[in-house]
Amino acid sequence: MEEFKIIRLPNKSEEEKEDNNTINEEIEVDDDYTPPKKRYIFLFLLLIIIITSIAVIKIVTTYDDYETEKTWERQDSAESQYLDFNNNLIKYSGDGIFYTGYDGTLIWNYTYDMINPCIDRCNEYIVVFDKKGTEVEVFSTKGYVNTITTTIPVIEVKVASQGTVALLLQEGTTSYIQMYDKDGELLVSGEIHPENRGYPVSMALSSDATRLLLSVINVDDGEISSELVFYDFTSAGKKEEDNIVSTYQYIGALIPKVEYMKNDKAIAFTDSRIIIFNNNVKATVAKEISVGEEMKSIFYNDSHFGYVCEKALDNGEVVNELNVYNLFGFKCFSKEIENSYQTVEIMDNNEICINNGTEIALYNLQGIRRFYYVFDEVVYDIIPATTSRRYYVIQENQTEEVYLK
Repeated sequence: MEEFKIIRLPNKSEEEKEDNNTINEEIEVDDDYTPPKKRYIFLFLLLIIIITSIAVIKIVTTYDDYETEKTWERQDSAESQYLDFNNNLIKYSGDGIFYTGYDGTLIWNYTYDMINPCIDRCNEYIVVFDKKGTEVEVFSTKGYVNTITTTIPVIEVKVASQGTVALLLQEGTTSYIQMYDKDGELLVSGEIHPENRGYPVSMALSSDATRLLLSVINVDDGEISSELVFYDFTSAGKKEEDNIVSTYQYIGALIPKVEYMKNDKAIAFTDSRIIIFNNNVKATVAKEISVGEEMKSIFYNDSHFGYVCEKALDNGEVVNELNVYNLFGFKCFSKEIENSYQTVEIMDNNEICINNGTEIALYNLQGIRRFYYVFDEVVYDIIPATTSRRYYVIQENQTEEVYLK
């Protein structure tokens, strides 16, 4: 007779528990899994490659045509001049100044009577003055602020970010420096006599109106020299005689233009070199750039500057050469200009615009001619819009918003 052993088999609920335990164990193993670091490195490098490719494509892409998106008609005088001011358009002439949107919408206007109107701007303030006249008009983005009237002819005027205005005046052989706040209150006044210092020819004012730079020409026994004079109106400058913190003498040189750029770094354009100064109390020299040929034109914005000079080729042909530098004095590019030009400027988007009336060329900071076109009408100015391929084209009786293609 066979013996039977009763063996208890697991019931269904116990089997489900074992299966669930197994699943939970597997899930826990999956949760602890960490992808290898090489995968993250690969994804990071791929992202860098994509961004670099897009940037390179943007730099090297060129355009030879455009599409007009919008057109606005204008009524202007032949003497009108234009510039961008806080993303709107300034139009000024000897009769007055208009501040409008690019579509022609009037924001404000003001009339005056000037023979030779000149302009300067800083942030939200702008001044118009009659060169060798006696009238200075101060404006902000909101409209008229004040009129400064002098009894001595005005040579140059500069405005700071808070509306402070510096005037360079000249009567006979004596020059005068005056500074006013935006309400017309006199802040600084001084005289410069030729026997002591020379004849000021250019003036620059820092954005906060605490520093002023003069370029002064001296003639001694037929020998010409130039002097750069740095004034400081802070507590540090008050310790110095006449607030002069430093001077630089350049024998045999002319310095017709000085300016304060980004971060209030001063720059001086001489007839044979460009001098960049540090932003410190003594305005020490940061770099000097020698220019072999005579500069025909200079241009600058807050972060870059440059010049055009003539260059002789090996075959004897003389061409114009465009040279552009950053604020540290490093050359961005040097390039021959194929065509003649009337004006050259570096716009707020750091593109260089070569204007020959109807013929327009735009160069980027890599020296690539990004756009070239011959318009049917004379172009007074080109102003970049908010995107990289949109521009406002200012012509005689109309403004066009165009899209490069």
